Amino acid sequence: MYLGLAAMAVSGVSGCSFSASSKSSSDSSGSVSNLASSPSASISDSSLNERQRYERDVSDYTAEFVKSSSGDPASFRVRLGKLAEKYGITNWEEDKGTYLAVGRGLRKSGLTKAQYEAFKASLAGSQPQKMQYIQQGYQ
Repeated sequence: MYLGLAAMAVSGVSGCSFSASSKSSSDSSGSVSNLASSPSASISDSSLNERQRYERDVSDYTAEFVKSSSGDPASFRVRLGKLAEKYGITNWEEDKGTYLAVGRGLRKSGLTKAQYEAFKASLAGSQPQKMQYIQQGYQ
């Protein structure tokens, strides 16, 4: 299975684990308010609409998760879902803007090509359209 290979390609690299596993939402830590704070944002919140703030926060969260996480895709998904909920996005799994923002966050994180490909595959699964959106955001 491609996800298993992708997980093996990056396991142990930079303390990140992209193995396929499942955890309940109660296993995730951190609050949504922590996810949405962005000290690196150079544009004031007042100049952004709600959608732009959401995508900026998804991008920032993705970069932070990848750089500092010892978590897994399940915890990333749970926390991403909570962030989407905060902004009123009810189906982030099918939301193009979410995947574009994830791609931007992956670009900011400075992953190696192998790490990037593994993370992209673990999040998008076998859905080429989602992989394409992540790639577009990454470029």
